[in-house]
Amino acid sequence: MKSFMKLTSLSIQGHLYYRTSFLINLLTPVILLSGQYLLWNALYAQNRAADIGGMSRGDMFAYLLVAFAVSNLVGWSGENVLAKEINSGRVVARCVRPAAFLVQTLSELTGTVLIQGVVNLIVVCVGFGFFGSYMQRPSLPEVCVFVPCLALAVLLRMMMIDVFSLLCFFTTGYLGITWTRTALFEFFSGAMIPVALFPDFLKTVTYYTPFPYMLQVPVAVLLGQELPGSPLFIFAVQLAWLLLFLLIHCAVYGLARRNMTIAGG
Repeated sequence: MKSFMKLTSLSIQGHLYYRTSFLINLLTPVILLSGQYLLWNALYAQNRAADIGGMSRGDMFAYLLVAFAVSNLVGWSGENVLAKEINSGRVVARCVRPAAFLVQTLSELTGTVLIQGVVNLIVVCVGFGFFGSYMQRPSLPEVCVFVPCLALAVLLRMMMIDVFSLLCFFTTGYLGITWTRTALFEFFSGAMIPVALFPDFLKTVTYYTPFPYMLQVPVAVLLGQELPGSPLFIFAVQLAWLLLFLLIHCAVYGLARRNMTIAGG
C-alpha cells in the first residue's frame, strides 16, 4: 500500500507539472459535452412525443452530464502511458522496480482519476446547480448505491486499459489497439448513446460485455433509470469481470515476460 500511495502521488505530480497540456485535456471534453447537449436538445425539439426511447428530456440531460463525468475520468494521455512505454521499450524500468507491475499501472491511473475526478465533480455540481430544473436529480439512496458501483466501474476500466496495453508487447505500434479499445468502450459503454436506446437484441448482447458496467450501469443507478438487475447482481457482475481481467493480465504479462530480454538481467 505504501508503494501504491507513493506512485499515485508521483503520477499526480507528473500530470500537474505539464500545466498547458493538463488544461487542454480539461477543456476539450467540455466542448464535446456542449455539442452533445445541442444535438440532443435539437432532437427533442423536433420530436413530438415527450420522450425518446423511454427517456425524457430531463432524463437525457442528466444522463449526459453524469456520463460525461464518468467517461472522462481517464483521459487519452493517461490511458496510453503504459502502451507508449511498451512501444518505446522504456517499460523495462517497470520490470525492475520493487513494486508489482499491475500495482504500478493502477497507481498511475489512480493519480489521473483523482485529479480529473475533482474537476468532473465540480462540473457536475455546477451543472445540477444552475440547470437542475431541466434535469432529473438523484436521491440520497441512489447516491449511496452509486458510490461503490462507480468505484468498481473505475477499477474495471483500469483493468481493461491494462490488458489492452499489454497487447502492445506483441505489436509494433499501439495506436491501433488504443483506437480499438476506445471505440469498443465509447459505443458499448453508453458514452455515445445510452444503452437503454439500443435495439433489444443489441442491448442484450451489450450487457454480456463488461463495457456497460463501466459507465451506463453506474449512471443508471444514480439516476434511477433502467438496470439489468438488482444492485447486488450488478456488483457481482462487476467483480466477476474484474477477476477475469486479472486472470488475463497474469496470462498476458507472464507470456510477455518470458519473451522479454532486459540488458544486465
